[in-house]
Amino acid sequence: MKINIQDIDVHPIEMDDEISLEFISPLIREYYPNQATVHVHAEKIKKDVRVRIELLTRAHYTCDRCLDEFDVRFTARIEQQYHQGAGELLDEEIIRIAADAIEIDINPVISEMMLLNHPLKMLCKEECKGICPNCGAHLNHEECRCGERPIDPRWDELRKLLK
Repeated sequence: MKINIQDIDVHPIEMDDEISLEFISPLIREYYPNQATVHVHAEKIKKDVRVRIELLTRAHYTCDRCLDEFDVRFTARIEQQYHQGAGELLDEEIIRIAADAIEIDINPVISEMMLLNHPLKMLCKEECKGICPNCGAHLNHEECRCGERPIDPRWDELRKLLK
């Protein structure tokens, strides 16, 4: 997705678009099979262009506890600053673009934004009980079939402290 910045000196840019996420990292692409809605606001301050990006899509995850597949709303926001022309940059997160640039490609920023906001642990719900490691029962839908589990004798000394 590219932003035309030729007339950004005159007025800020506001745009909404539907994009395919085929350009994001293959490591997470499978989780985001749907198109995404992107809202972009860009404004110029002297030689800097500040771009705010908001992304909304549906994510398709597999729960890390119970292995159920589920869909959830995925949103991410980022603000990226670009500097046109030469000169020393005070912040290493500012991206330099040519002084005569007429557009900015924000796909790399969107890709990074999605990678940074991708959940480390995917849960269908916060109170997911998961799967019993002994009998394999899906504890969100059924009771454990193990019955009374034998207690590990290594905990006997600690159990005495509770009495």
